[in-house]
Amino acid sequence: MTDPVREAREQLIRVGLTGIYHADTVPDLIVRSWRRSLSSSVEASAPPQRFRDVDTDTLLGRAAVPVLDRWQHQLADTGTTLFLSDRGGSIVDRRTSDGSERRRLDNMHAAEGFDYSEDSIGTNALGTSMVEKRPVFVKGSQHYSDALATNACAAAPIYTPAGLVVGSIALGGPMEDANPIMLSLTREISQQIEERLRTSSRPQDLALAMSFMRFSSSQRPTVVLDHESILANTPGLPYVNVASHVMLWEVLNTHNWSSAPMLRRELEGTTIEITARRVTDGPRGHFVVHFFEPDALPHGGRHETGVLGRGKNSLVAPPRTKAFGVAVAVVEGPPGSGRLTAAADLRASWGSTGTPEMFVIASESRVPWNQVQDLLERGLDVIVRRVEEISTDEFLAFTTVLKAAGKRLGSDGRSGRLFVTVSREHASPDVQVLVDSIGATARTLPLSQAPERIPGLVTRILNEVDLDSRHTISPAALQSLVQWNWPGNIAELAETLSQLVRTVNASVIERRHLPKHLQQAPPRRHLSLLESAERDAIIRALDAAGGNKSEAAELLGMGRTTLYRRLRQLGLEPGEATL
Repeated sequence: MTDPVREAREQLIRVGLTGIYHADTVPDLIVRSWRRSLSSSVEASAPPQRFRDVDTDTLLGRAAVPVLDRWQHQLADTGTTLFLSDRGGSIVDRRTSDGSERRRLDNMHAAEGFDYSEDSIGTNALGTSMVEKRPVFVKGSQHYSDALATNACAAAPIYTPAGLVVGSIALGGPMEDANPIMLSLTREISQQIEERLRTSSRPQDLALAMSFMRFSSSQRPTVVLDHESILANTPGLPYVNVASHVMLWEVLNTHNWSSAPMLRRELEGTTIEITARRVTDGPRGHFVVHFFEPDALPHGGRHETGVLGRGKNSLVAPPRTKAFGVAVAVVEGPPGSGRLTAAADLRASWGSTGTPEMFVIASESRVPWNQVQDLLERGLDVIVRRVEEISTDEFLAFTTVLKAAGKRLGSDGRSGRLFVTVSREHASPDVQVLVDSIGATARTLPLSQAPERIPGLVTRILNEVDLDSRHTISPAALQSLVQWNWPGNIAELAETLSQLVRTVNASVIERRHLPKHLQQAPPRRHLSLLESAERDAIIRALDAAGGNKSEAAELLGMGRTTLYRRLRQLGLEPGEATL
């Protein structure tokens, strides 16, 4: 017996997205979803393969679990299953009372952790309801994947009080148990979860929502954010992730708003410009940010220059032509601040390709300066690192190489370029004078002065040390990394992340996994003497109470609500929960 719905889907796959297609037997909503599935190159014959560890201890989970508990009891004898997904489409909770049904669902990967977003598995109630932003009922071969063709499932999106889709709730079962009343039940369940979200909403969340409605538009990429939450309109979604939230908060919270009511600058490591304003309405301040591509920036927009990460291409000032011209480029900054990366970026910006020769000055070995000079004469680029450690007897040979490079540039311009990294403050007086005569082509800052670089560096380092991509980092943990002053700069950050990748078994690195000094990193704003003393007292009380906040509040002689507020204000809030 033929299946006209499945034939309609196969016809769409044959003609493709640009072909002429019409199917009277299939609802328009399903056809739209099929087209999106085809555009995402969804595999139509296999169950979902994407999997990640999930956590129900989120705002959505805490609101939904009591509702799911009640409905699981009421639906115990119906043969149906409740599913809760997060906004990414991953199933975070599944409720079924039938053992055989549980095994059937396991075989099709309809279980906690598996990704049922539309771009992962194609048309299905959980994912499609969030895309369509309305309740949907998908049954049998209306599913894009053949693996789901024996199922019927109704789902409804779940909205936050700010009007954002935060997940979906579904009621499903075998195709023979399909019943239109399933759609009405999912609407009712989603409304009950939304009501719990509303009653648990904090005043600052409502203030964010009001600012979002006031300042956002359908055309301009916009986000509204505070320390814990971020709201984005549709054009603003490509700019939003955990790292961008933390980076934006750090940039905006440390800016001196008394000097100007509007901030305009370029984001670290990008060509994206932002304009931002501070909103003081509500229980605490928050920010409205608009994004612009460089060509779309309003007239008068200028960039900050002079420090790494605040100008285009992560470089600083344009190349200088003092003394030795552009035959010699000096990258100056403290050890571990990314001087080698800056030198490589500078070299690439000048059109050089290939791998340069590299020499490191160290006490246990001497640099073969004759070889350096020979390489430069042959037109090859050379990087000499850590010149602040050069010995007195090598200094003369180094000076000779520099002068020869300048002369060759003046004669025929065919010399290779010499890139030098140096920390002026750690160098001898003779090296300092020499560096000053050349002029720094680029300067790098310690991480303590450029915390907005940290989220991007964390991503870059994790990509290098976690080759299997097993780990991600939670927002709270990333915020702690940003708050630490990193006296060892990038080298210390890299070693910390490498250690976490080796020792943390969970897929998400949370604040509790960090070393103690990072968990307790103070906020970057300057604390008064009284605030510093209070912060130290709270840390001691929490340690004495084994982390129990109720006991810690009693030891401190304050209410638990007051303790929670001071934890947040003093940068000690340990919560990992997110929407």
